Amino acid sequence: MRLLSKSTIIMFLFDLVVFLFSTTFWYAIFALPLEYLDITVFLTVLSGVMVLFLKDNYKIREFNTTLKNYYLLFEGIVFSQIPAVILLLIFAPGAQVFEFILANLVTIFVILRVYRLLFHYYLFNIKRTKNVLIMGSDKNAKLIADEIVNKKALKMNVIGFVKDIESEELVEEGNFKIYDANSDLKEIIYKNNIDIIIVAIKRRMEEVLLTSMVENIPNKVKVYKMPEFYELVTGKYYIDRMSINWLFYDFMNKRSLVYDFCKRIFDIISALIILTVTSPILLYIGIRVKLTDGGAAIYTQNRVGKGGKIFKAYKLRTMYANDYVPNKANLDKADQQDTDSRVIPFCKFVRKARFDEIPQMINILRGDMSIVGPRTEWDDVVKVYSEQIPYHNCRHWVKTGWTGWAQINQGHLFSSDAEAEKLQYDLYYLKHRNVIWELGILVKAVFLALGGRHG
Repeated sequence: MRLLSKSTIIMFLFDLVVFLFSTTFWYAIFALPLEYLDITVFLTVLSGVMVLFLKDNYKIREFNTTLKNYYLLFEGIVFSQIPAVILLLIFAPGAQVFEFILANLVTIFVILRVYRLLFHYYLFNIKRTKNVLIMGSDKNAKLIADEIVNKKALKMNVIGFVKDIESEELVEEGNFKIYDANSDLKEIIYKNNIDIIIVAIKRRMEEVLLTSMVENIPNKVKVYKMPEFYELVTGKYYIDRMSINWLFYDFMNKRSLVYDFCKRIFDIISALIILTVTSPILLYIGIRVKLTDGGAAIYTQNRVGKGGKIFKAYKLRTMYANDYVPNKANLDKADQQDTDSRVIPFCKFVRKARFDEIPQMINILRGDMSIVGPRTEWDDVVKVYSEQIPYHNCRHWVKTGWTGWAQINQGHLFSSDAEAEKLQYDLYYLKHRNVIWELGILVKAVFLALGGRHG
């Protein structure tokens, strides 16, 4: 996938170098055993950049210098030191392990914080703004213009739109200039110093228009299709009738027995690890639920899987017995778990941390679902949204998942608008899925769950 900015790559490389040199320096200062130097540095650097990546440090967004962002940076650096602590306490218990870790942690945090302050200043005060011209003048053009305007860290300025001669739709001029379809494209590019052109014309363009664009757009100007640019900026798939057709071809051409085999192994190993690690917690929760009202601790719920197949998903019960059934009226008015009277009081955090859904590891081992995929949903919920949201059933082209791209970006929300946005995340996953990326999604989901922030 093409990159919009090299800034995040530079930040990633800078962070990597800081982790590398700080860890090596303090390891030497505290004279720790040389035989463990390489593995300590490797683990710290790898876990450091991975954790910061999972905390969205290298995402196209506004790099705000807020206390929350600095806390998340500090939290990420703390997590990065854990592998080194475990290694050195096991193999070098008499060494100055904690002094080394503290010095390394503080050094890395201070340098990365200062760098982010300087980066923020550069981004918003020094970096040149790129000028964008949008070919098209309908709602697609307005949508991508709004995305650019709302994401100030992109450092892009929408100059205006070039009318599509065959489109009846027309955006309101507002702060943007609208050029006539017969305007001199080369002159527009030259006068406005255009850096990027986004083609937001839905129809198939004629030879005359294509030839004109080839002849008049200089090599220095980057050209994007609107759906491609939308993906780069939002991490979501742009949905309309044409894009779903493109998705079909992308999906069919990406099918692979090797991917299916690797994903199945990934599912089995991940499910077994999660079940093993959490089994004492699940046992404790189950006993408390049983003692609360005498009902069963585990229950099953009809969920929709690949191809629309219904299966029985296992869940830890976290609510008092009730006869709630989702419908068009109550889905948009679903209570938040903090105020939902159906939730057993001590189970509120259980639900936030998604411990109630860990029994679904059994479904994963059985092959009903996957660790990562479009979130597996209640069949009654799917019936409602399939009627309301076009192309909703496309998310069932693959096995539904315990967690997914939508959950780590959006959370778990009950409304038609939120579900429509979730579908965009799900279809983005369908297009770009690969096992390495899915491993990253799982790791981030675990981090969010432990903090009670997983959707």
